[in-house]
Amino acid sequence: MLRRCTVPRMNRGHLAPTPSKYSDRPGMWGPGAGPVKDTLARRTMFYRMLVMNKIGFWTKPFRTNRARWIWRKTQMQLWKTMVMSMVFICVILFCNIWLSFVYHAYTVGPTTPVLERKVREHRVSKQIMQMVRERERDITQEEEVEKARAIIDTSGVVKCAEWLHELIPCWLDGDVSVHVEEALREVATHLDGVSAVVEKGVHLPMKAALRVQVMALDSWNATALCGWPLERNDLKVQARWLVTYLFLCSHCVFAGQEVREAHLSHHLDDAEKCILMCLKTSKGLLRTRHTDAAEKLLTWAACVVKACAGVPGSTMRRFSAEVQFAQLRAAWEAAQHERACVIATQLAEETRSSTAYTEALLEFIYNAGVKSLQEDRSNTGALDGDTHGASKVEGVGLPGCASGQHMPDVQASVQSMLLLSLRLQKAVKARSGKQRTFLGMTYLQYGYSLLLCGKYDAAAEAASTSYELLRTLEPIVVRFKAEVHRHATDEVLALFRALCSNATVAVGDLCAMASLALEKMPAMQETLFAELHRRVAASASAVDQFRLLCVLIRHCSEWSVAELLRRLSDGDTPPPAFHRFLFCCLWRLSAMAVNAQPRCLSAATRWSCLHTAQRLFCGVASEEERQAILLDMTQLALAMHDNGVEATEELQQTLALCHNVKTIASALEVSSLQAQAQIAFLLDKKDHGMERVRALLECTAGETAVRACSELVTFLLRSSLLHSAGAVAELCVAAFHQHQSPMRIIEFAKVFAMGCLVDQNEGLRAEAGEILEVHVCPILQNVSLTLPDARWWSRFLWYAAEALLDSDPVRAVRLLQAGVELDADRSDAGEAEGSRTAADEFLRNRLCLLLDTEFDTFAAGQAALSTMELRRHGDSLASLLSSCDEERNSTDESSTLRQRVTLFLARLEATLRDMLAHDASTPIDVEALRLDELPSMSAISSGDLEQVAAVCHYVASRLSPPGSYSLCDAALNIMLAAAQLQLSSDVASTAALGALFATIYAAFKMARNADGRLLVSEALTAALPHLTAKNASLRSAFSHLHSDDGECSTVARDLDLCETVVEFFAVEAWNESVQWNILQRRALVERWRAVVAVLTSVLSDANASKAAIADLAAQMPLL
Repeated sequence: MLRRCTVPRMNRGHLAPTPSKYSDRPGMWGPGAGPVKDTLARRTMFYRMLVMNKIGFWTKPFRTNRARWIWRKTQMQLWKTMVMSMVFICVILFCNIWLSFVYHAYTVGPTTPVLERKVREHRVSKQIMQMVRERERDITQEEEVEKARAIIDTSGVVKCAEWLHELIPCWLDGDVSVHVEEALREVATHLDGVSAVVEKGVHLPMKAALRVQVMALDSWNATALCGWPLERNDLKVQARWLVTYLFLCSHCVFAGQEVREAHLSHHLDDAEKCILMCLKTSKGLLRTRHTDAAEKLLTWAACVVKACAGVPGSTMRRFSAEVQFAQLRAAWEAAQHERACVIATQLAEETRSSTAYTEALLEFIYNAGVKSLQEDRSNTGALDGDTHGASKVEGVGLPGCASGQHMPDVQASVQSMLLLSLRLQKAVKARSGKQRTFLGMTYLQYGYSLLLCGKYDAAAEAASTSYELLRTLEPIVVRFKAEVHRHATDEVLALFRALCSNATVAVGDLCAMASLALEKMPAMQETLFAELHRRVAASASAVDQFRLLCVLIRHCSEWSVAELLRRLSDGDTPPPAFHRFLFCCLWRLSAMAVNAQPRCLSAATRWSCLHTAQRLFCGVASEEERQAILLDMTQLALAMHDNGVEATEELQQTLALCHNVKTIASALEVSSLQAQAQIAFLLDKKDHGMERVRALLECTAGETAVRACSELVTFLLRSSLLHSAGAVAELCVAAFHQHQSPMRIIEFAKVFAMGCLVDQNEGLRAEAGEILEVHVCPILQNVSLTLPDARWWSRFLWYAAEALLDSDPVRAVRLLQAGVELDADRSDAGEAEGSRTAADEFLRNRLCLLLDTEFDTFAAGQAALSTMELRRHGDSLASLLSSCDEERNSTDESSTLRQRVTLFLARLEATLRDMLAHDASTPIDVEALRLDELPSMSAISSGDLEQVAAVCHYVASRLSPPGSYSLCDAALNIMLAAAQLQLSSDVASTAALGALFATIYAAFKMARNADGRLLVSEALTAALPHLTAKNASLRSAFSHLHSDDGECSTVARDLDLCETVVEFFAVEAWNESVQWNILQRRALVERWRAVVAVLTSVLSDANASKAAIADLAAQMPLL
């Protein structure tokens, strides 16, 4: 019933069941031997089965889980009631007996010593007898437990067989609903139970064994039927597994060796059945990946064969070969390749005399090799697909040896098996055509396996041998790959030419081999590509042209990418169906990292890839992808510039393309604006770059904006664009001062300061001064700076203040103050004495500049410092001057004197501002100002005196009289002192003469009454003799001078102005004399007329006022 196929070399190992009614061979197993007999028992069996089915149908409602549970619950409750009742009765009887024993023991006792001794002896003997009986009872119980345990185990196996015999028909019937997973769990549970019995090595009793055999045979026949639903195949395999276990258990296979051999040697038919069951069950288990169970079954089958091996006239040798074949297949499926090789070698030795078994072994080795090589190729192909997406799309993949980590143990086992096959085939002397072909295929498998393992020399030799036997293309391909890895240039070129000349080789296969050769032998790239192009040019297929481009893309070397771009630019573009693929490939080539490939592309080539992609294939890309392409182009163009490559044209083209983008995607906005700004600054388009920076600050905030601006500023500094970096840093300082940390603002401010220092303009911009004053100076005052940083910032602020002195003196004063405070608050204790003295001198100069500028702004009515700050800086200057006097070093005395003047002016300003702040009731102490000491100071200048006079007059005009009269008179005296100081210097030019007259005129305007005006006029009359000397007029005294520019017109104009001033004073003096003459104040009249006489004497004769005054003087008598 389970004999093999009639043709031994076909379907080796496929054992199909044969119905018993068609078999008349003795020894076959089944219900009976020979044809079916028509008996009364068989006729009545139909009615018996019908009745049994009806009974089963009628009792089906009572065979539910609910009914079973109710019945078991009722039984349990009844049993518990009976047991507890008996226990209760026994407890009562035991207590009654025990109480009676106690009563008699303590109430009726021995009365004599003899009786007491006898009682003791009797008790001891009773105890000994009780101990003996207890030991006998324990031994008996242990024996009974062992027997009961064996009976229980036997009953478990029998129950399992009954359960399986009952359920298999239901599983076979497709109309009956079966929960497959639950059934599998139940089968697994019974398998565990039977396995536990098997491990104990027990054997079933005769009656139980026969019963299990019958049920196991029926169950096996049910599994052999062809009506099983497909979804229950796993259940069928598990059921066969359980049936096989039961059948083996019933034949003492799991018992001891002596019992097993004694039983099986006298039941050879049953032994054959056991072996066949194990073979077929192991095949199903292997199919469902239960390799351990299959190997275990084959092991027991081998034990059965071994047990029957000594029986004379048996057929166990044939079954031994079958079991070894099954073990070989199981070991290979379980990845136990070394064990499979050992089994194959042993099988080859044992079946050497059998041609059928030898051919079967060769066929198995060939199939195993094909499967293993295909699996390795698929694994390496998957690796190549992850690494090279383009080749995967085209089906152009590298062979398994190109990349990836392989399984050397598998290939070593395959090679051992193939060597065994070659040895067996070489033992045949006369070969047919089929045998030669098979030998060539085996050599081809062996060569390809060697190729996968990296043994390229042996692989090339095996491929050559295979080609001599087969004369096909496959050995050439294998040898080509081996020669490529051996770097045999001549052989590779010859083989590739042979493949290209063969029209039967597909272009796709040629492209794959060319890709491999280009990758391993880059020196031959042009020659191989020329051969491939010659073959592709002969083909009119657009797909072949596209494959040619894919080879260039796959190689991704500098030459291949340049060739690809040249072909695409020349119009050699594939159909539109491939445009998207080419767009993605060009983008991927441009985005290749530096260390991703051993031959990386240059930045110029990668930029060209992106430019070609957006120029030729932009229609297949989305707007976001086009913007991402432009972003990559900007980054590559910047990388080219950083590498020292002339990239002006690329930068201009990239920036022009970026201008065409109307709306930038939010995800790319920051990077795109940053890159555009960098390119604009590199191309000297500062306005456009600043516009992009403003847009960047508007669209970002927080850490993102800071990081982007920091990168931009760093790039500009690295590119030596200091002025642009300073402009960007200026925007950053204004944008981040409220939300970022002070140290970040200082970093940006440093760059901004550097930009100001390298600015080519003559003066500092007002906006820059505002940034420094409003945003930078408060931060510098609040953060902790090192001494070098503080001194650097102080000197920069002084530089900025000096640049703003003329345009914005108020802001210059504030910047000077910030610089002074930075330098004054920090000192180095370890600094050398000379360096400290120089630093103090420099600080004094800065303080003097600060106080002088502040006094100038106060004189102009725009005081920049408060009174407290003014006094503090004045005290600092005084402290430095006192320390300078104590040291008595070789400092320039003139500079020290000038600094003392500045200190005096600062204190004077503070006092005057206090006067303005006090109320009108507070008396004014002019002597406290010590204005009379000012003209006598050594380093005082006329300009200082004029400013002091102007300031005092301004303050006096704001105060209420009569307290302000003394201050106004003091201002007049100081102005006259300034005029006297100018006169004491050499007045050798008309400009100096004009300045003198302007000072006197200003003093005249300050005079609050006639006495003051007379004082000023007399001062002018006293100065005129020094100016005119012996000359009669002012014009004749200075007519020989020239201006500084050498223009005579300037001298004439200055003389006209000076003469006009003298004329003004003469007219005013005449008017005063007339007024006092009316009042009959003769003394004053004489003094004013003396002034008139002196003034008119220096006027020219053609002056109309001089003539008028002379006429009026002759006509007006003294009253």
